[in-house]
Amino acid sequence: MKRRALAPLFAMALAAPYVIAAVEPGQLARLDGLVRGADAGALPALLAAQNALMAEAYPERIAYLHLLRRAYADRGDTVAAGDAAERIVRMAQAQHDALNTALGQLARAGTAAAHGKTGMLATVNDIDVRNANLREPAFTAALQQAYGDAYLKLGQFDFAHSHYLKALEIARQHPDLLDPTVNGLRLAVAKVYVYTRAPDKVLSTLAAIGPDGKNGEMRLPPPSAVRRFVIEGIAHVMQGHADQGRVAYYKGLQIAHAHRLTLFEANALGNIADSWLQDGNYAEAERAARAALPLAAQAGDPATRRIAEANLGFALGGQGHVAEGLVYIDRVLAEERADGSEPDLANMLLEKSRMLEQAGQVRQALQALQEHHHVAAKLAEAEHENTAKVLHEQFEAQRRAIQIESLRRENAVKDAQIRKRRVWQLIATAGAGVALVLCGFVWRLYRRSVRTSARLRELNGELAFHSTHDALTGLLNRRSFRDAMAARASGPGRCFVLLDIDHFKTINDRLGHAAGDEVLVEVARRLRAAVDGRSTVLRWGGEEFLVHVDGGDAIDHAGLVRTLLAAVAEMPVTTADGQRLAVTITAGALSLPAGGDDAIDWQHALALADAALYRGKQDGRRCAYLDVAEATGAVARTMRLGPDSVRRQDEQLQA
Repeated sequence: MKRRALAPLFAMALAAPYVIAAVEPGQLARLDGLVRGADAGALPALLAAQNALMAEAYPERIAYLHLLRRAYADRGDTVAAGDAAERIVRMAQAQHDALNTALGQLARAGTAAAHGKTGMLATVNDIDVRNANLREPAFTAALQQAYGDAYLKLGQFDFAHSHYLKALEIARQHPDLLDPTVNGLRLAVAKVYVYTRAPDKVLSTLAAIGPDGKNGEMRLPPPSAVRRFVIEGIAHVMQGHADQGRVAYYKGLQIAHAHRLTLFEANALGNIADSWLQDGNYAEAERAARAALPLAAQAGDPATRRIAEANLGFALGGQGHVAEGLVYIDRVLAEERADGSEPDLANMLLEKSRMLEQAGQVRQALQALQEHHHVAAKLAEAEHENTAKVLHEQFEAQRRAIQIESLRRENAVKDAQIRKRRVWQLIATAGAGVALVLCGFVWRLYRRSVRTSARLRELNGELAFHSTHDALTGLLNRRSFRDAMAARASGPGRCFVLLDIDHFKTINDRLGHAAGDEVLVEVARRLRAAVDGRSTVLRWGGEEFLVHVDGGDAIDHAGLVRTLLAAVAEMPVTTADGQRLAVTITAGALSLPAGGDDAIDWQHALALADAALYRGKQDGRRCAYLDVAEATGAVARTMRLGPDSVRRQDEQLQA
């Protein structure tokens, strides 16, 4: 192995003033190669060499502990990885080694299970503030990755994406870093795209990884390789290609089975079962769920076991064995109520309601739906409180950073004043000139402080804006819509319109993501111009948009939907390189009369609009389906809106 491969390890370990006595010639380099190659024998070899290497000098001991922590993390053993990180912190603190102390603290923060919603962000920010003078690439890359993980945990995907990209750029510039790796960060970026429902970007990001690494990049360890294929499968399913998704899921399943990663094997089977449920193949879904159950029990992970039992219950219900399926479903619901797992509880109740409705058990379906509404209301309230808590934590983090920076500047000014007084005593004859210079210097410091304060106010304003707006199009985002819906009282009629750009993947594949982003920005501009301030336009995710109309009746809503279709399709979109693209959209809409809020909440309304959008896609795209609901919540009639049906649909509405 080349000698330079050990450079980052010994850089992190710091140079020692004494000569390191090697236990075996090249032993640490050999272990380093095993870890970087994700070799199955890396962890056993590290444990076998532990006694010998831990008796050596500090640089070798700390380098060994970094390899051990990484090997445990690659095996998916977060508890053992956290213990190794704790050993790194204690050893580095005893040696007054700031760099390795900070690296160990970041690793410990990433594996700790006791963090609350904002706890990890507060911990990472505290490490950042206390190590403001560290400029080592190993620390900077790990810090940006930790920020990305914290924001991903909080659901602030734009911030997570930004920090992951910063870490990725550092890792590319320093390929010898042990952690984070280029491919590991690409996997994190792909996960962000999953949460933001951008399957095309997920697949293009994963294509740059490959399961075995390339271009000299480090291989993905088995747990990460399983995650890679599971994420790929989710992206295919999002695109409506369930068969391709299952191919990816089975690849991940094979890796998990070969390396005895029981929990990952159960997770892969859970995704397979879910894909069969979406396809309506309940027999295959039952087979996958039953295979996942013993693996989840063996892994001792309650969440994975619940997913397997829920999938099994819905698979049985889909085959007509409703009573048998409810045994599994109700057991999972009882556990989620006891644990307070309200997001999972809300989703399960909604699925249970749909299953019972399809089985003709209307009363039981209504009971499940009513409980779902109650839990959803609690979730909306809790999310609002959590958002306020997150913003407060971010403000406090900035305030602490500003206080420390102010103290640092104050000390610097005092030191400068002391030095200047000594100069004054030595050159008394030039006192007047020195005084003028000092005044000018203090004045410049004051002006710089004023500019810094103004910039901080601007950054706080930008933070508030980006928390409620989409970074690319400038439209409002999902969070702002959820807050608005939580605060909205029942009132006049309204309409929910979901719109999807037709064949957007073809644009990305043929012209690249830059052209795709230009199309998204132009479509957003046309939609905003079409509503002319009368309605709210949001970017719902990927190539999907949402228009919310507050007021009006079904005739008004149908006219607005046709206006939106025409606004996008009336003229081609011209890209920066001069290409003219014919862009159209498909829409699904739900029109609610006054008082309809009492029967259908906004989540249910969006689900109905999404179903109407799907009908439009099946009907050839470039059209819209509008469902008109009564005050009771029942859909009275459905209309297809498009270039060929304007007059007929108006007649239906007026009738």
